[in-house]
Parts: sequence; structure tokens; C-alpha cells
Amino acid sequence: MIYPRDLTKKIEPFLPMKEFISIIGPRQSGKTTFLEILKGHLVDNFKIKENLISFVTFEDRKLLAQFEADPILFIHSYKPREIEGIFYFMIDEFQYAEDGGQKLKLIYDTMKNLKIIVTGSSSLEIKAKVAKFMVGRILSFYLYPFSFGEYLSTKDPRLEKLYRENNERIIAWLFEGESFPIKRGIDIFFEEMVKHFEDFCIWGGYPAVTLSPNKAERIKILGDIYNNYILKDIKTLLELATENNLYLLSQFLATQVGNILNYQNLSQASHLNYRNLKKHLHILKETFICQEVRPFFKNRQKELSKNPKIYFYDTGFRNNLLENINSLEKRPDAGAIVENAVFIRLTELCEGQQRVNFWRTKAGAEVDFILHLKDRLVPIEVKYSAFSKEQISKSLASFIESFKPECSIVLTKNYWGSIEKDKAKIMLIPVYYL
Repeated sequence: MIYPRDLTKKIEPFLPMKEFISIIGPRQSGKTTFLEILKGHLVDNFKIKENLISFVTFEDRKLLAQFEADPILFIHSYKPREIEGIFYFMIDEFQYAEDGGQKLKLIYDTMKNLKIIVTGSSSLEIKAKVAKFMVGRILSFYLYPFSFGEYLSTKDPRLEKLYRENNERIIAWLFEGESFPIKRGIDIFFEEMVKHFEDFCIWGGYPAVTLSPNKAERIKILGDIYNNYILKDIKTLLELATENNLYLLSQFLATQVGNILNYQNLSQASHLNYRNLKKHLHILKETFICQEVRPFFKNRQKELSKNPKIYFYDTGFRNNLLENINSLEKRPDAGAIVENAVFIRLTELCEGQQRVNFWRTKAGAEVDFILHLKDRLVPIEVKYSAFSKEQISKSLASFIESFKPECSIVLTKNYWGSIEKDKAKIMLIPVYYL
């Protein structure tokens, strides 16, 4: 069964436009299936005839060779002789194309009534091979593993409906300033929602993992994603003879989620010198394994300004690296896992742009995330514990006092609430509704 993806709504307004589209995201995040979803969307909602939509994958080396030899003739071979409207041509795994950006530019400038949609598993490859040649000609979108809302659509439609209703109100308040009434107190759906949310935090959102029927199969799929997909791509990009350093680095990073990175410790754990360490970290970022989050600061004397934190793009992938898929209640790193899940969600909401930081003073005050929304700062704290009343930490109070944000969020385990501090409106929201 194919489940809908939230990205469809974001892409929909751009489907009739001339600009090509690229969809970038991790291996096994569902990009191939998403092209099938887009095809169905074009047929059902835009009334595009099926013969005006073609799909190829460049994992088929024969087709790749034909495209590289003559891209115009290659696409022309799929295009019907007489058409009315736009011909949609979808290319999966486009990162394999040599000089792909130049070829797309030639196609864009030469062929009419054509819309190309490409997918790629490496941000680095797509940027290098496509974006710089297609400035103003291509729109990029990110497809990550299932969000919690998408995860719920596969498990419990009733809870998904509740999630969507609350999430839409939260997003409208956060991004558009639209206020909404809340019922203060413990969320009445807490016990049902938290069970699914904690399962999601442990296993992550890779579609194949989410849809697997049992624990043993989930573990095998997570292992296969690392060994058969991720490792292969990264070894190629880094031109590695052995993956041992890469594995040691990845495993050590998994223990550091939510912590300030110490590059000397990373070098010792991975047996890489500083230059190679930074190169490995860059590739891990560009292949959607993990991401550095840099500190927000205004005063270098009082606030941290250099070393970043690290988070993974999928919590299941991270937990599998640690060979620990125990439930949150049995884990000392439960808070870090939930914090990582919040990072993933904020990254999705910011559409891949670098608009998420953290804040920490040299005296030890810390706010987990600082969200940049146009000219506004929104501090976000993750407090995965049961609340019975509105309260905020001294660290959040200190940030509000120093930077005067208009609003702030405290993500709780179970509690809805609202208070004000120095004219900042602070919403307490159960983390699973973000």
C-alpha cells in the first residue's frame, strides 16, 4: 500500500510551472515511491493523461548511457508525437548522470512543453551537478523519512486526524502568528499518542522500517540501509579503501547526539586526522546521515560561538548504530533521542534551510533550539517530562530576558499551557503534536 506524503502539497503549486523540480533526500526515504504518488496526483487532480507522464531510473545503466550520449534524443524517444499541454518526465537517481546539470540546462533551453522532475540521494552531487547550472531553472525540495504525522497515517487514522488538527494550529501560530485557544492541562489523548511517538523515536521514519511487521525485520532493514546503501554511497564519495574509520566515526557520533562536539575526541575515536575528519563529517551531512547545528551568539565573551552539536536525520538509524533499540523508559539517552526527533521535525519545517541553532552561555545556561523565522527568533526547549502546571527553566527565562523574543515553545511530554514572560508568549505543547 502506498501512503500519501506531506511533500505533495508543497510541490503541487509548482507542477504546472516551467521550472524543473529536484527532490533530494536520504536513501530509502521513499523518493521512488513519491514519484509514483506524484504521477497519480497529476492524473487524478490535474487530469494529465498517463501517456504524458514517463518514469525512468538511472540505476538502469543502459538508460543512463543513452541519456549521457544524447539527452535531447533520449527524452524525445519517450515523448508522444502529438501532445497537448505539458509532458512530464521523471528521472530517479539522477545523481549518477555525468555532467547532469549541463544536460538539464540544454534540455530546458531547447525543448518546449516539458517538465522534468529528478530525484537524488546526495545533496552534494545534486548541488555540484545540477544546481549551479540550473540557477533560476530548477526548484529543489527535500524528502525525508516519514514524519510523525505520516507515521501515524500508517498506524492509526484517528490519531493522525488529531495530530493534523493540532499541528496545523501550532504551525499557523508559529509561522503566521495566528493565535488559537488551548485547553490547559494534561492532553486527554496523551496515553495513546505517546505510545506511538516513543515507538517512532526508537525506530525512526524510514518507510520500509515503519511498514515492517516485526522487530527482527525492522532491525534487518536498518542494518541493510547502512550496509547496502549509505556505506556504498559514502565510500564512493570519499574514495575509501576501507570503511572502518567511517564506521567508528558514525558510531561515536551516535553517542554524542545533543552534545557539543569535541573534534579531538572525534579524531581519537575514528583514527582520522583533523582534515580527514572534517571531510568525513561533510560527506555524512551531504548524504543525510547527520547534521551539525551551530551555536547562536551575540556576545563571544559570554556565549559559545564555535563548536556545534550533532543530530541524526533518522533516530532509528542512530539507535541501530548503537545496537540499542530498547524502549525510551529503559534508556539513559531518552532525552537526547526526543531532542533529536525534534531537530528532524524542525529541519522539515524549515525545508532544509540553515535556520536552526542552539544557545549556550559559558556559565551553562542553554536553550535546545533557536528557530530563525524571517526577522524573529523563537527559542524552543525540549522538556520530555510530565508537567502538571506551567513552568519554564531558568535558561529559557535568561534567553527571553536577553533577546526579547515575541514567542517561545516548551515541548512537554504531556501538557498544554500558556504563560507570559517579559511580553513573550510561551506555549507549552505536547512534543508529539509539533
